[in-house]
Amino acid sequence: MESMSPDEIWEFFDSTPGWAALTTMDEDGFPHTVAIGYFRLGEVLYCGCRAGTRKCRNLMTNPKASLMLENGRGGQGLKGVMFQGEGRVIDDPVELLELKGRLADQRGEPRPEKVAPGIAYLELRPHRVRSWKR
Repeated sequence: MESMSPDEIWEFFDSTPGWAALTTMDEDGFPHTVAIGYFRLGEVLYCGCRAGTRKCRNLMTNPKASLMLENGRGGQGLKGVMFQGEGRVIDDPVELLELKGRLADQRGEPRPEKVAPGIAYLELRPHRVRSWKR
């Protein structure tokens, strides 16, 4: 098994191979892993969710988190990447609207004028990236 280059990692990430596995730490020290959608702006990763969920509460208590993507293929063609870093919850409406606007700009879509109530984004700034490919 070998590692991917930085360019291969971002190409793989941007290919959206499926859901990502987000792991945060519960208040009792056990890992809490959920499937979640994701995107990036530069090298900062984001996941959308409902505000106040377990993953949000976990990040507010302990910001350490990981996000793992893999392509689900065994044998030849297997690829995956895990980002480990510090996470935070974004639930302020002004910051959410700015973030959604930046995402719309990236996609070539019109900027939204408002955000739905009760949403949040989780931001992960990676400190360590581990990848694999076969």
